[in-house]
Amino acid sequence: MKTLYALLVGINEYQAAGLPNLSGCVNDVAAAEAHLWATLAPGTRLEALILRDGEATRDAVIAAFRSHLGQAGPDDVALFWFSGHGSDAEAPDWAEGLEASGRVQTLVCADSRADGVPDLWDKELALLIDELDAGHITVVLDSCHSSSASRDPAYPVRAVPRSAASRPDRSFLPGTIERAAAVPPMRHVELSASRSDETAQERPLDGAWRGVFSWALIGSRERLGAEATYHELLQAVRAELAGRWIQQTSGLRSNIAAELDQPFLGGAVAAPGTGVQMRWGHGGWTIDAGTVHGIPAESGMRVGVHNAPEQEAEIVEVRTEDCLVEPAEPWRPDRNKRFPVVMTSVPLPRTSVTVIGAGAADLTAAIGRSRHLRAPEPGRSPDVRVTLEAGGNLVITDRYAERLAEWEHTGPDAVERAVRALEHIARWRLIWGLRNPAPGITAPVGIEIVDPDTGQPLQTDEHGEYVLRYTWARTGWKAPRIRIRLHNSGAVPLFCVLLDLTPRFAATRFLFGGDFIGPGVTVYCRDRNDILVQLPADVPVEPGAFARDRLKLFAAERTFPTRPYELPVLHRRLPGRRKGLGAQGLLERLGDQIMYRDMVDAGLDSAYDWTTAEAVVKTVVPSIP
Repeated sequence: MKTLYALLVGINEYQAAGLPNLSGCVNDVAAAEAHLWATLAPGTRLEALILRDGEATRDAVIAAFRSHLGQAGPDDVALFWFSGHGSDAEAPDWAEGLEASGRVQTLVCADSRADGVPDLWDKELALLIDELDAGHITVVLDSCHSSSASRDPAYPVRAVPRSAASRPDRSFLPGTIERAAAVPPMRHVELSASRSDETAQERPLDGAWRGVFSWALIGSRERLGAEATYHELLQAVRAELAGRWIQQTSGLRSNIAAELDQPFLGGAVAAPGTGVQMRWGHGGWTIDAGTVHGIPAESGMRVGVHNAPEQEAEIVEVRTEDCLVEPAEPWRPDRNKRFPVVMTSVPLPRTSVTVIGAGAADLTAAIGRSRHLRAPEPGRSPDVRVTLEAGGNLVITDRYAERLAEWEHTGPDAVERAVRALEHIARWRLIWGLRNPAPGITAPVGIEIVDPDTGQPLQTDEHGEYVLRYTWARTGWKAPRIRIRLHNSGAVPLFCVLLDLTPRFAATRFLFGGDFIGPGVTVYCRDRNDILVQLPADVPVEPGAFARDRLKLFAAERTFPTRPYELPVLHRRLPGRRKGLGAQGLLERLGDQIMYRDMVDAGLDSAYDWTTAEAVVKTVVPSIP
């Protein structure tokens, strides 16, 4: 029997003075362990060892590497997962020529830099990996090695400045210097949170502090299923982070290219379980999904029995690995049975807005009265910043200071117009961010961007975006063309809708308006016609100009009305809509809540499962050749 040996290290609390503590690292390794147990492939045994906080000293990590992962044989798999601070150090003379940056990367253990204890250098980690006999070795590093300031200082980063202390040769693990001189080939697959010149963030995600890389990696694998390769996982992680405006470039490397085309952990883990179960146990009714599975610790969530909408339960307490639920009246479930459930209500967060400039008080007060908008929490960056400029213009930027929109802010109705526009942007953001916290559909529909000339799928860049470029011809600039296809990798037909969320905050069904895609079927959008991707009409086509389209796919077991998810271009009126009569499914109900934020029919005529997928397309104008 194959064994998966996992060493999971999560460090929130550091012993050395001056090293800031973190909040999400222990949650990361708890989520990783839960994911491994939930997805273990048949015929594979799991031996997991977790080192938390003070348990994860430098000596303890080295000893666990050798004693725990060292048990793995040629038929086994070894996984080392590190969530904590990283740093760097000046490369010593014996490492000259091995590091293009002139620096080596380090992992900061719980007692690093206290009482003279050094960091764990990457050259020492390579030596420990070389000592393993495992047939497949994976290393996941949710840390970073850049001491530069974060672009989003409201969120902690997992990096500390390099240590000023130099290391004598005798302080390294025996054999480290000799191995570096020999330069043996890399034996493992490594997934890293960010580039060496970037910072890795942690944030509150789904109700708990998490490293954004660990959170996206586990969530992407749960959505993609067992057959997802390392390459596919990386693309999904980058797309997830890009979709949430997190500027962090995750990495993947191996000395053997073929390693990256096999499933995660070499196939030692399988597809996640097909759906969430509700059962009676000690303490009451529970569902077997919690914060480590993506359930946010927020009020207002409900689950319902699959295809039995009259049988619902309210989530009353979100815990790490499960949730306590209370059946809604008049349902009296049989305590001797288990019930497959799906999400029937999910929270829709309001967009946080900060206003600066003359007249900010009036606009801030109006924002406080909106159902879609709110002020940011103390110490947190807003989702959107509004600047009232002295010349009378209103400028909207995101948390990274990228300009989203601007217009003239004058006249007696200026505040009202600004709130309407901000609410429009908030609706657009809700559609983009909408996801099922616990989908039972584990092999969803994928979005592929295709070169119309070759028929081959395009690849995302290091930021998880598909980059398309204008080309220069004698007659001027020519916009790029693409084709888009959707592939259902699951075993059941799924009703699919692909929305284009445009740079001017429209949401349109132009690409794929809604139809069932059969299991294993690939279908082209727009009847296989080429799709012209252009800059918005008000953006001059000149070198340096760019715009992003965000593609949002909904895939569900049942049909659902899609018109509630449509938005016009910013500053145009919302089309008149008539709400549906009678009960609704969740996606219909969410659509109404996104648009209206008022009460809708509490009943559901169909408790069905659903999931989402995203892709970001960036169109740029390059320099004239």
